[in-house]
Parts: sequence; structure tokens; C-alpha cells
Amino acid sequence: MEFYDVHTHQIYLEDSDDPYHSCIIDVYPLEFEVAKDSRQPHAFSCGIHPWYSEDSDTQMAYLNEIAPNPRIVAIGETGLDRLKGPSFDVQIPVFKKHIEIAEQLQKPLIIHCVKAWEELIRVYREVKPLQPCIIHGYRGKPDLTRRLVAEGFLFSVGENINVDSMSLIPMERIFCETDEGEMSIRDVYLQASQALNIEVEKFAAIVRENVQRVFPALHPPEPFYQDESEVAD
Repeated sequence: MEFYDVHTHQIYLEDSDDPYHSCIIDVYPLEFEVAKDSRQPHAFSCGIHPWYSEDSDTQMAYLNEIAPNPRIVAIGETGLDRLKGPSFDVQIPVFKKHIEIAEQLQKPLIIHCVKAWEELIRVYREVKPLQPCIIHGYRGKPDLTRRLVAEGFLFSVGENINVDSMSLIPMERIFCETDEGEMSIRDVYLQASQALNIEVEKFAAIVRENVQRVFPALHPPEPFYQDESEVAD
């Protein structure tokens, strides 16, 4: 099986870095130059988190410079957060700038959203982005999930999922991640597949197809064998 972690901050921990999964590491623009040299096998998403969107002109200017780099396969994470960060008067314009960059470069957008769903949908309808917009760490309730599916969003799930919502997400719109959680990407896959009541191998194949379609520049990982002795034989 191939495992893909489309949003993680944990690759910098040596014990979480292994050859059996392919990662998209989230970094801030000014971190990218160091990160790209120290983590050669992996790809990156790059953006300004809504918590830190105030006084972000320098980071945004640098993001515009580096975003065309092929190692950056997605823009973000960016988005809206009602519980932390500056006011939406600050967050929304920064979010829109990320959407503009993603559209110009034809790269997917990684979205952070906390209790700001109405605002997110309003911006989405106003801007009408054509590139895939992936809500990361998704664990929303069924009613919200139905709304977001109807709008056209994609979803990345991690260690905290809403089991009742999983079956409502179209299979061609689902991804997996570790973010900053304690669960390994293999266990995230297993949990998601159990929630969907399908074999983990089948689920992994579906996610692989989604990744290949949405993140074509992301290199596949080495295959993982549950029984490593099979490789030796």
C-alpha cells in the first residue's frame, strides 16, 4: 500500500519520518528555503495561517516569489478562524490573496477553518475558485458536510473524525493527514477505512488516485508491506 499525508507539521520529528509514506509538509514562506534543502524527498504546502495573518505583508510578498517552485505543490494552509487570530477584516483579505495565488499557479489550496463556515462559504461563492480547495483536519457534523459537499469542497481527515459524516464525503474528494496529531498516517487510513466500512487496501487505492489527480507532482512513496519478511523472501 501507498500512504499519502497531505498535511503535516511532524515530518521534522525523526521518528515520524519513514520511507513508506509521501508527505506534504506545511511551512511558512520564510521557512521554505531551509526546509526544501533539509527534507529532499518531500513536497510542501506554503502559506500564512489565519492566526498570523496580521502584519503578514513580508511573508505574503515572499510567498508570491516562491510559490511557483515545483516543490510547493499546494498553497496554504490558509483560511479563517473565529476563535483565534485577528478580526475577519484582516483574515479574509489574506485568505483571498492565497486563493488568487493558487488560481494563478493552478495549485490546490489547503484550508484551515474553525467556526467560520458561513464566512468561508461566502468567500468561496464570491471568488469562485477553479482549483481544488481542501478543508484540512475535517471533522464536521453531517449537516455541515452536506453543505460543503454541495459547494464543491474537498476534505482531508486526520485522527479526529466524525464517523457519521464520513459516508457523506464523495470518495473522489477525500484525503488523509497527520497535521500535529499523535496518530500515524497508517492509523489514520485504518480509522477512516473502518468508518467507511471498506478494506484499508481499497481505501488506500482510492486516496492514491485522488492524490495523483489533485497533486500530480507529489512523488509516490516506497510500498509498505505489513510483513517485511515477505520482501526478503
